[in-house]
Parts: sequence; C-alpha cells; structure tokens
Amino acid sequence: MLDVAKKSGVSHQTVSRVVNNHPNVSEKTRQKVLLAIKNLGYRPNHAARMLATGKTSTIGVLSHDTTLFGPASVLHAVQFAGRELGYAVSLISLKSIYPEEVMAGIQELADLGAEGVIIIAPQSAEYKMLNRTSRELPAVIIEGRDTATIPSVEVDQFLGAKSAVEHLIQLGHKNIAHISGPKNWFSAQRRLEGWKAALADANLKSSTVKEGDWSPRSGYLATKEILMDRTITSIFSANDDMALGALKAINEAGLAIPEKFSLVGFDDAPASAYLTPGLTTIHQDFDEVGKQALALLLKLVRGEKLNKRRITVAPELIIRASTGKPPRR
Repeated sequence: MLDVAKKSGVSHQTVSRVVNNHPNVSEKTRQKVLLAIKNLGYRPNHAARMLATGKTSTIGVLSHDTTLFGPASVLHAVQFAGRELGYAVSLISLKSIYPEEVMAGIQELADLGAEGVIIIAPQSAEYKMLNRTSRELPAVIIEGRDTATIPSVEVDQFLGAKSAVEHLIQLGHKNIAHISGPKNWFSAQRRLEGWKAALADANLKSSTVKEGDWSPRSGYLATKEILMDRTITSIFSANDDMALGALKAINEAGLAIPEKFSLVGFDDAPASAYLTPGLTTIHQDFDEVGKQALALLLKLVRGEKLNKRRITVAPELIIRASTGKPPRR
C-alpha cells in the first residue's frame, strides 16, 4: 500500500480509502490510485484486511433457481459488479422457496461473514419471511415485490410486456394470445398485466392465455392449443424459451412467420437473434440491474441514506423478423 501511495503521489490513507471503496475520494484521485495499483500488480490480502477492519468484503447472494436465463443472468451481473468494486460474492442456492429454507440460507451467509445479501426472489412464497432479513443482514431484492423493509431493483416487466403487445397492435393484430409464465412468479404476473393493459388501451379483448413453465416444451404445447383458434394471428410469449417452442408449433402448422403469424418473446436471450426467423423480443439490461442492486446494498452496508428504495430499469423492444402485418382474411 505504501508503494502504491508513493507511485500515485498520495498518502497511504488515501490508498486505503480507494481500496475500501470509501466515498470521500475524488474520481480523479481514485483513477490515479487504481492505475498505480494496476501497474504495480497490487492485490489486496482479504484475510489481512478482515483481521484489520473486521470486514470481509464479501456480499452474499440468495437464489432459488439459477438454471433459468433471467436468474442466471442476474447472478452473473451481480458477480461482475461485485468484482469490479473489490467484493467477493458468495452464492447460496436454495433447494426450495419455503420460508425455512430462505431464512436458513440468510443465516448461513451471516455465519460466513457476508456484509450484506442480494436476494434474487422472483417467486411469491419467499416473501412470507423476507421482511425479517433486514434484522440479520442489510438486504436488497432483485425482481421481486415491494416490501416494507427491503429496497429492490427490477426491470419494468409491465412496460416491457405492454411494449411488446403494442408493437403487434401497431402492425394491425387484433387477436393476440399470451403464453404466460408460472402464476407464482412476479415477472409472469407483471407481463400478464402488461399484455392485458395494452389490449385494453386499444379496446381489444383479452381472452386466450395459456400458462407455461418457462420451458420450450410448455411453449410448444401451449401454442398447439392456441392455434386451434384460427382467428388468432399472433402470440406474445412471456420468455424466449417458450417462444422457441411456439416457433416449432407454428412451423408444424404450416404457418409462415411473419407472413401468416407473428411471434414476440421476452428476455432477448443470446440465441433469439439466430433463430429462423430472428425473434422479436424484449431486452432486459441485467448488467444495469446488477450494478444498481450492488450500489444500493453498499449504501446500506455503509449506513448511508437511500434516495430511492425501489429502482426500475427500463426494458427495450428489439424488433426482428418474427413480426409483421397480420394476413388478410
């Protein structure tokens, strides 16, 4: 640390502030110190720092299912954002979403010395016990419901869904079916509400909804049922994986996309641009979600006042070749 201070022309106390992400350092000085650290190959000794400060520089993440695209992308974003700020990330993956499992996971993170916890909590059953977490550790929720005590960060699922359906309406579609996610997922609920709102604003009837489980198979089976109604000209799928299954069912039915049928997904998964045709979808900025969640949590850890307790990240409609005007009847 003394070597870094000498090279960057500052005191060793200033180097310490930079290393420990203290807010009272100018950006110019911070960058000068970081450059010296990079040039000298300096690596903080976390064990020594913990003994000296009593802090572990570790953030905990609690999640139930990181095999799905959304939760996995959020976890990656949090890990990347943490690494950028010098924090290690410890993950506790839960076997179930029952309250006892949630609290046991939080206690395990506390025992590991985590300074705070980010909870990826997309399902409703977790919320029965979450308001107790702030008594154990500073906490931030990602993609979940508002709670009385815990700040949160989310992509605006409602706006994303509404934008997707409005795109279909602007193309001329009047009978738009929806393949929803599981009812106990908040994102599924908000996307369903966005679909309904877009139709209501256009004075269109919201009728056909088939519930999936986020998998391509469920999207395939749901679409087979939807296509029994020949008046339906388009589908809004609550995620890209289910849209992939829908694409197969539509092709099997002999309906050319987008000439005879249109399809919109949600997530903008990496493969969606390489389907045939490319999938129109809603992009979620998971990197921004991770940065905002970590920034909120570190403010809580430092005892700073929060300007906002709920941060919403705007989604973006990505138009590709799977949507077009409805066929003439």
